Amino acid sequence: MAQEDEDAATESPSKVTDWRTGPDIDLYKAFVPGESRRERQVVKVAIMATSALARSVFRSDTAMKREMSRHISFFGSTVHPFSFLRFVWECVMIAVFGASFLVLPYDVTFLYKPEDYMTITWFHLIVLTVDVLCMVDICFTIRTGFYDKKNQHVELDPRRIANRYVRFWFWVDVISSAPDTLISRYVRSRPPLSYCFFDCIHKRTMHFGCLWDLINVLSLLKIFRIRTFLRYVNNVYKRYGFRRNVIKFTTIAVVITVTLHWISCLMFLSVRIAQGADPELVDSHSWTKSRADIWDHKPADRYIECFFRTLYTVGLMTHSIDPFMTNEDIVMLLAASILGYILKIYLLAELLIFVRITFSSNNMYHEHRHELQNYIRHEQLSPDLEARMLRYYDHRVANRYSRKRLIDFATSDQFHAPIRDEVCGALVAGVSLFHDTMTVEMIRKLLLAMQYQLYLKDDLIVSAADGSDGARMVFIIRGTVAIYTAAWREVLHLEDGEHFGEYQLVLGGDTMKYSNIVAVENSEVYVLDRNLFEVVLTQHPEVRERIINMARERYESLAALERDVVLETIDGAETVRRTRKFYE
Repeated sequence: MAQEDEDAATESPSKVTDWRTGPDIDLYKAFVPGESRRERQVVKVAIMATSALARSVFRSDTAMKREMSRHISFFGSTVHPFSFLRFVWECVMIAVFGASFLVLPYDVTFLYKPEDYMTITWFHLIVLTVDVLCMVDICFTIRTGFYDKKNQHVELDPRRIANRYVRFWFWVDVISSAPDTLISRYVRSRPPLSYCFFDCIHKRTMHFGCLWDLINVLSLLKIFRIRTFLRYVNNVYKRYGFRRNVIKFTTIAVVITVTLHWISCLMFLSVRIAQGADPELVDSHSWTKSRADIWDHKPADRYIECFFRTLYTVGLMTHSIDPFMTNEDIVMLLAASILGYILKIYLLAELLIFVRITFSSNNMYHEHRHELQNYIRHEQLSPDLEARMLRYYDHRVANRYSRKRLIDFATSDQFHAPIRDEVCGALVAGVSLFHDTMTVEMIRKLLLAMQYQLYLKDDLIVSAADGSDGARMVFIIRGTVAIYTAAWREVLHLEDGEHFGEYQLVLGGDTMKYSNIVAVENSEVYVLDRNLFEVVLTQHPEVRERIINMARERYESLAALERDVVLETIDGAETVRRTRKFYE
């Protein structure tokens, strides 16, 4: 038997069955309830899915498993914000919001004649579809969790989600999503102009029909959802790993398009508000009556005229005053000109940000990655080694490049200890062997002696063959590691916030057996080397003697407890064997 253990210990690790990763665990099979595959698939789409967006928040499989377990155990009726179902719905709402930002102002501004809305057309079907999907989105949003960036926490409690939503955005969504195509188009009487909301404003009167038309006007409140629209687009880009400059370019394009479109509609809408909806009552000095009476044109022609007027006003191509202008027209052109200046300042600022992004850490990340690939090709390294090196670089740099030495110089030494204490101070203080014997100053020295390491899946962190020379204590920040005996028998897995190796570090090889520690997934750990640990203890000989004695006592107690458990197990097995033999 001893010979077999020696053979296993000296055997090549690649020949030992599952010595590195252990059993591959399907997270969804382990955590998603359901007897059949179809039942699990239904639940699977509502819980967190593995994606670049989810990995930016939960950076290890352990953190994702804990989040899945928390979701299913306590908030099973809530849709996770990083789930596949939420991703699909956000894609749908991107199209819905994009359509609403284009069709709603056009519908409110230009479609006011009986022939424009008394007959159902494809345009009205689009407006009705947008309203219906927005109503569905209200129900969907009130059951979907959200990520709290301030507290770095995913909120899944239905009551807190509902309370947060009902405070403001719920009412904006309900008011702006009313199906005005069905209500305002058919409830009010046939003569539209006398019941138009803008006509009521002009005449300073109010009719029952004006309230129905007001529902149509209130749909313009949906413009406040442009921030949500941009966030959804940003989430989709992050999920697929698009670069920041692509996201910035999309944001600029959306803002410019929506701004020009809405100003074009407001050009004509301002006239309707000031002059009323009846063309016969419009002032002859209005620009709408100047060269051509656009009131008699088709809605599309009126929009083209307004869009052209918006372009040369917002673009500041002219500041001349048209003789055919009312006071309301002058105010609107002045507002459009001011908005044009603001838009140019915005574009200039975004252009500067775009240039900075081009030469920023994101671009340096891709540049250094390209240099790494060139080095790999020059050295003619194997494809497996190339893949591992690139995975290490991507995980270590996390899509952005920073100069560690420059950061250390900028922050100075006085910040190093607080930063290290913030990251892993609780882990070291949680080691009872250190907490019961060391002072706060000694623990701070241990924190500074620890070294950050990133290990890819299947990397060997500690080797038992190195003995006391390679003894290390491992603190796991993110990830999962497996503990193996010297004969490569798996003992246990350690996850985020756990540690291993304090007794090997203190007692040495005369008393302890050393273990092999292997990364089960990409893991970020802090390691405390035995030599650096001895340097700290040498400065405090009394503490060193006390910690060694306490470690030896606790280890002997654990060994005695383990022997008692083994003897009880053997005695129980012998009792069962004798009982079976008695009844045979």
